[in-house]
Amino acid sequence: MDASPSTQRRAAAAERAVLDRYLHRYGPVAWAHAATGDRPARRTWHYWWHAHLLHVLADAERNRPDPRRRRLLRRLRRGVTLRTLGRWTTPFYDDIAWMGLGLFSSGADTRALRKISRILGEAIDPAHGALPWSVGSDLYNAPANAPGAAVLALTGHRAEAVALAGWMASTLDDEATGLVRDGVEHGVVRSELWTYNQGATIGLELLLGEAALGDDADPAWRHVRRARELILAVEGWCAADDGLFPAAGGGDGGLFAGILARYLAEAAAEFADSDDPGSERAAAAARRLVRRNADALWDARRDGLFPADPRRSAAAAGDDLDLSVQLGAWITLEAAASLERGLTS
Repeated sequence: MDASPSTQRRAAAAERAVLDRYLHRYGPVAWAHAATGDRPARRTWHYWWHAHLLHVLADAERNRPDPRRRRLLRRLRRGVTLRTLGRWTTPFYDDIAWMGLGLFSSGADTRALRKISRILGEAIDPAHGALPWSVGSDLYNAPANAPGAAVLALTGHRAEAVALAGWMASTLDDEATGLVRDGVEHGVVRSELWTYNQGATIGLELLLGEAALGDDADPAWRHVRRARELILAVEGWCAADDGLFPAAGGGDGGLFAGILARYLAEAAAEFADSDDPGSERAAAAARRLVRRNADALWDARRDGLFPADPRRSAAAAGDDLDLSVQLGAWITLEAAASLERGLTS
């Protein structure tokens, strides 16, 4: 490999590192053991991380088609079926929403996806107009509502998706920063700002804004505007740190920045051929952010491992051993690869 590998080669290296280190194959099924930094010898199975493993493998397949990867995706889906005893669900609506996105992205128009969509639709609380975080929870948050709405939109329930997007905009958008706050619990807004909430909301608004006419009279155009505004707000948020995404450590947080990178790359592709100045600015900002963070992760890798925080070098201990951290880096590198693919396709 040359001294400055292409973004496709970088993404392929991240893919190999994850699959070689964490993936286990058992005949016709496969799953990844989620070793964690605090207990590296402990090997567990993690539903939410598997949703993102399916999704990033689908990203890789679009970037570098390979029949072996398609077979692996089928084996992983069988693994999830086995590990969930065929239910494909958990009590956490955010987790099953992300699994729904992973299934859709990997081309699995399955009974499991339809089941997930039905469960999400039935879980919307009419008193709040939003999805709770989990069964019996009084937390209504962005990590459940943004991907949940996206799954509903992708499975033919656009009205419900639009309503959830409207609830998020009216309840969670922070006027001071333009960013999406975490959620509402017991009537109190949780003001934490997380990268994946921004990313999932950008992805939802892009989905709802598809085929918008560019006219303020078109209801879909407001979704395009919100996606553009959020991208520029994210760029402003990251500007104080040289364009790097805020780090969220290991565990689930290891995936947060990668999710943002994926949807920024989708926005860059969506707005690439636009002659609208606002869309052009958003596309340029999205490209800068993805490339900056992918470069930082690549430069900080050591011995095939990526760091939870690209401001330092990777270490063979602590958070950097988490499957989630390595998946998050891989997602970011696939996002950068998709930018390159868009320029050359």
